[in-house]
Amino acid sequence: MLFKSNGKILLSSEYLVMDGAKSIALPAKLTQDLSVSKSDENTIEWQSFDRYGNLWYEERFILENNNLLSLGKENIISEKIISLFNHISKTNELKSILGNKFVTKLNFEKEWGLGSSSTFVNNLAKWANVDPYKLLFSTFKGSGYDIACCDVNHPIIYNKMGNSINVKKADFNPPFIDYLFLIYLGKKQNTQTSIENYSKSQLNKDDLIKKINRISDEFLKCNDLIHFEELMQEHESIISKAISINPIQKSTFTGYKGGKIKSLGSWGGDFILVTTKNKDLTYFKNRGLNTIFPLREIVYID
Repeated sequence: MLFKSNGKILLSSEYLVMDGAKSIALPAKLTQDLSVSKSDENTIEWQSFDRYGNLWYEERFILENNNLLSLGKENIISEKIISLFNHISKTNELKSILGNKFVTKLNFEKEWGLGSSSTFVNNLAKWANVDPYKLLFSTFKGSGYDIACCDVNHPIIYNKMGNSINVKKADFNPPFIDYLFLIYLGKKQNTQTSIENYSKSQLNKDDLIKKINRISDEFLKCNDLIHFEELMQEHESIISKAISINPIQKSTFTGYKGGKIKSLGSWGGDFILVTTKNKDLTYFKNRGLNTIFPLREIVYID
């Protein structure tokens, strides 16, 4: 059996999406695969490969009283797998997985922050026939927007209020799409740590959410690059206030005059969204940032 799930880019409402803000999410064309097959072993075998076919994680597990146990040394990845399977065991009898071999294959760099965890969880949920949101929340913190991106090939509007999840198709294909680029900063962010830090904020977020919701709506209606850049700056200012971190164009890329910059996902690492009117990104290349993609090359645009 083979399962595939899309990665993701969060265009708007980073952090605030966890408190009910309306977000625009773009499913990535890059995926993670999970294949499940029978082996000759009476254990559960696990292998994970990167995009180049290199083995980066391997483990064997056994079942004891319908609970998964690792046969190797304790590590964070094995703990996550055990936690996910133990959630699955509440719905499904796990004895049938004995003798199975699970193999994951990333089709993007796991450092890029495109959803190596969410795509894995979604694939596992499809294999186990369980709710992917509940499976995600059993082990990881977050809003779940990344799960919503896994099985669609178009932009979405995502909103989570309490236990209610709303996902709608979004129309996002502005006339200036060819002037929007993704640049990887080379600093993989720990999403779980970022979420914990944000959660400690004592701000009243209701007003910030209203402003972010308006910007998300305007992002989708915007047909002018200059106005889009103004919205990007306003969005950066709001999130900056929520997490007490300066916008990256003010803190790190003050010399960039060719357009505007917006952080995506956890601030300080992963990808940034950059606008450029002349498609000249030499400024970033001169700073050693050479992982650059046109936005439309990486994500599904409606």
